[in-house]
Amino acid sequence: MAYQNLDVKEAFRVYTGGNTVTVASTSKDGVADVMTVAWNCPYDSDEIIVILALSHTTTENILDTGKFVVAIPEALQKEQILKVGSMHGRDCGDKFTASGVEYELSQKYSFKVLKNCLAYFECTLSDKELLKKTGICMGHVENLYVRAGLWNEEFHNFKEGAKLALHHVTEDQFLSGGKDA
Repeated sequence: MAYQNLDVKEAFRVYTGGNTVTVASTSKDGVADVMTVAWNCPYDSDEIIVILALSHTTTENILDTGKFVVAIPEALQKEQILKVGSMHGRDCGDKFTASGVEYELSQKYSFKVLKNCLAYFECTLSDKELLKKTGICMGHVENLYVRAGLWNEEFHNFKEGAKLALHHVTEDQFLSGGKDA
């Protein structure tokens, strides 16, 4: 078997965390924020991890409130996640209003989330010090919602033919189902 040797700086591209997700939060003053995150993974059966920059509005909101919502957008939402991912909450306030991206309210927290996602997870912050020091945001999933009709109860996964999630490659390039999206 032949292999190609890559620069170790490409390790994160080869070993991706999974789906591109959005992380929604609300400031202590009630201002909605949402950002796009490519680095994320499950940690335990009811714990998930997203990696955030310490300087982000989202990070500040989560540290202040202890709550956030992670959503899995479908491939057709690429333009929407690029819009909210290219603005900073400190500059524009409510990103949904500033971007014109449609939203719906999460069921328990009533946070604004990207409308029509495949699934979303309402989370409480598990380890404030870990987030504050490293940007590793570990969340305990309080509520999990999957769009009606997409979940296979027998096999505990998305049904065959369910809309595909996005996987970040670089800049504005994504893969969905192993193909360019």
